[in-house]
Amino acid sequence: MKIFLNYILSIGITVTAAISAQAQRVFIPADEQQLAQIDSNTLKWRNKLFPAVSQGDLNIYGFEETDAPIYADSVYAYRLALLESEVPMDYNEYVRPYIDLYTIRRRKLSANMLAWSQYYFPQFEQALDREKMPMELKYLAVIESALNPSATSPVGAAGMWQFMAPTGRMYGLKTTQHYDERRDVAKSTDAAIKYLRNSYRIYGDWLLVIASYNCGPGNVNKAIKRAGGVKNFWAVQHYLPRETRGYVPAFIAAAYMMNYASEHNIYPNQELNVYRHMDTVLVDNSYSLNQLALKLNMSVNELKEYNPALRRGVIPFSNEKIALTLPYNKAMAFTNANADSGFKTEMNNEVIALNKEIQRENQSRKATIQYKVRRGEQLASIASKYDVTVKDIKKWNNLKSNKVKAGQRLKIKSNQA
Repeated sequence: MKIFLNYILSIGITVTAAISAQAQRVFIPADEQQLAQIDSNTLKWRNKLFPAVSQGDLNIYGFEETDAPIYADSVYAYRLALLESEVPMDYNEYVRPYIDLYTIRRRKLSANMLAWSQYYFPQFEQALDREKMPMELKYLAVIESALNPSATSPVGAAGMWQFMAPTGRMYGLKTTQHYDERRDVAKSTDAAIKYLRNSYRIYGDWLLVIASYNCGPGNVNKAIKRAGGVKNFWAVQHYLPRETRGYVPAFIAAAYMMNYASEHNIYPNQELNVYRHMDTVLVDNSYSLNQLALKLNMSVNELKEYNPALRRGVIPFSNEKIALTLPYNKAMAFTNANADSGFKTEMNNEVIALNKEIQRENQSRKATIQYKVRRGEQLASIASKYDVTVKDIKKWNNLKSNKVKAGQRLKIKSNQA
């Protein structure tokens, strides 16, 4: 939740000069290598899942393949107003650069996100509707993770909604050596909605709620105080951290792009052949991924791609059934196999052996390092990075408080050290 679109902040953004009211056709050359590699891990993961699709039927405006239409400010303002959103979709000079970013400089990523949204947005909308929350909040996942449930930020925030481990725990998301609920799309979505709902009770302004999701309530409260107590994002904007000043405009721009992509000659560039035929099965037993993959004629990598919350080679036993996402035909095969007591016994024996192996591996990998605290880091982010607790770090270093400073050296004992 703390880090937002490093690829946005890593480039210089300038406001486009005045543009005529008529759409202009701009030829966009092949992206530079830096622009094309926004998130290579994400793109590789997605490209395995979704084959390319023809865009001919979607191009209702007759654009040439290389056209990248741009419009006057009044057009963008009018289109945003048409959304009739419960979350204010204000248009101004802060929003325009991010619209340009999505529709000109990041066209390939925008096309990918349009495709992924066809699978994830219905899930978000169902959860938002259940809690009577604005549907537009689904766009928060666009700027948090580019709709990638496997995303991990440099400071350890993880999943579609980018929860740090301590914040995730506050909202019921558990992280174990086997399973990270921050990467569980359904559970992390419910947690994000709880956070947003609680924030709205405090601020009563959706844009401030969105700002709080990025920089935390402490920074928002300070900005409100410095602005004279007014609870309005645009009134307190300049008192917020630099990243958050761009976070809300980027959210509005993401909402614009997801609704008006075709007006910019951008279309879902990958057909959801796999996810259109996905199903979810509830697992009430522990399974070895190797054995399960063999049984279902799948690869372990496929199982992990469809289920990014799985961290190791085991589906862990849980008091709550774990939802496993599989292609429909594989889900049917799993259901049939799961009814076989012999299969369960075989899997249990495999899991016991694998767990012993993991324990031995953990012991052999455990090491102690001297960690140098970087500027802006806190114990919570360091603990999340090494999959330990703040309490552990304080114990190892005889710390009485949670405060650390840049340059300070900490002793860390972790399997990830």
